[in-house]
Amino acid sequence: MSSINHNQPLYRVVITHYLAAAICFLILAILFVLSIDTFSGHYFQPKLLAVTHTAALGWGTMMIFGALYQLLPVIMETNLFSIRLCWFSFGLFTPGSVMLVHSFWIFETGICMQIAGILILAAIILFSINVFLTVKHAARSSVFQDFMITSCLWLCLTALLGVLLVFNFQFSLLPADHMHFLRLHAHMGIAGWFLLLIIGVSGKLVPMFLLSKYKKTHLLGTSYYLINISLLCFLVDGYYNGINIKTYLIMLLGLAGTGCYLAYICQCFITRLRKHVDLPMVTTLLSFVLFALAILVLPFIIYCHLKGNALAVNLSVGYGVLLFMGWISALILGQTFKTLPFIVWVRHYEHLTGKVKTPMPADLINGWLLKIQFIAFIIFLPAFFSGLIFSVWLLKCIGAASLVITASSYCIHLLCLLFHQTKTETYDHL
Repeated sequence: MSSINHNQPLYRVVITHYLAAAICFLILAILFVLSIDTFSGHYFQPKLLAVTHTAALGWGTMMIFGALYQLLPVIMETNLFSIRLCWFSFGLFTPGSVMLVHSFWIFETGICMQIAGILILAAIILFSINVFLTVKHAARSSVFQDFMITSCLWLCLTALLGVLLVFNFQFSLLPADHMHFLRLHAHMGIAGWFLLLIIGVSGKLVPMFLLSKYKKTHLLGTSYYLINISLLCFLVDGYYNGINIKTYLIMLLGLAGTGCYLAYICQCFITRLRKHVDLPMVTTLLSFVLFALAILVLPFIIYCHLKGNALAVNLSVGYGVLLFMGWISALILGQTFKTLPFIVWVRHYEHLTGKVKTPMPADLINGWLLKIQFIAFIIFLPAFFSGLIFSVWLLKCIGAASLVITASSYCIHLLCLLFHQTKTETYDHL
C-alpha cells in the first residue's frame, strides 16, 4: 500500500473520496432523524428513496470507489490506469448523487432527476473503465480479479436500469409495473455490485489483517459462480413471473454462495496468527454477522409476500436497514481504521524509518473516538431495527440518535487522521 503515498495525485483522490463519503454518512444519519415516521410505511416513498440512495451512492459506493483506487494497485500488483479518470468520475458522481437524493426527497421527477441519473451512469462507466484497464495489466489473474470485474459490470447494469426507471416516471419506457423493475434494480445493486465487490476485496484483506495461514480460494470460486447464477435466475424469473415459489430455490443458490464466502472468512479467522483482534476488526467481523442475519430475513419476506401478509413491507424495510446500515456500514466503519491509519503513517513516517523514533500506524487511531463510534453503532442496530419491526417510535428515535453519534465520531476521527501532524522522537544513538 505504500506506493499510494509516493504518488501524491493518487493520495489526494483517495482521501477526497473518503471525506465525501464521511460527509454523506453524516447527512444520511440526519436524514434518518428527519424521516423516522416514514420507515413504518411502504419502502416506495420519496423520503425512503432519498435515504436509500444516500446510503447506496453517497456512503457505500463513494467509499468503495475511494478504497478501490487505493487497494486495486495492491491486489492486482500494478499501477492504477488513470488518476484523471478518477477525478472525472468523482466530478460527475458527486453532483449527480446530490441532485438525485434531492429530487427523491421532494419527489420532483423532472429534468433534475433525469440529469442526475445520466451523470451517475456516466461516472460509473468511467470508474468501470478505469478498473477494467487496471486489471488488464495485472501481474497474474485471480478469483479476486473475477469478483471485481464482474461487480463493475453489474454496477453498470444497475445504473442503466436506474436511469430507465428515472425516465419511466414521465415517459413509461418499461413494459411492466415500475415496482417490478425497482425490485430487480435493488437486487442487482445489492448482490451484483456490493456483495461481489465486498467478497473480492475482503477475501484478500481479511486474511492479510488477521495474518491468516489460510490461502485456499476454492470456496471463493464456488461462491462466485453460485451467486452470479442465482442473481441471473432471479432477474430472468423475476422479470417474467415476479416473486413465486421458485424464488425459494433461487434464494437457496445464493445462500449456498454466500455460505461458501462466510466459511472462507471463518477459516481465515480460525487459522489466524494474530490472536488479538482489535476494535476495527471486531467491527469488520460484526459486519459478516449482520450480513448473515439479513440473509436469514429473506425467506420470511418471500413467505409473507406470497401470502399477501402486510408484514412483508416492514420486513423488506428491515432487510434494507440490515444490509446498508448494518452489513455495509459496519464493514466501512471497521476497514476505514485498518487502511487509513496505514496510508497516513506511510505519508508522514515511512521516509523517517530507522532515522527517528516513529509511532506505529495503530498509534494514530484515537481510542476514545473509536469506542464511542462502536458503542453508538451497537446501540443503533437493535434499537432502530426493533422499533421498525414492532412499530415503537421511541426505539426508532434512540436508534436514529445513536446513528448521528456514530457518524459524528466517525467524521471527527477521519479528520483527525487526515490532519495528523508528524511527531518524531530522535533515537539516543542517532
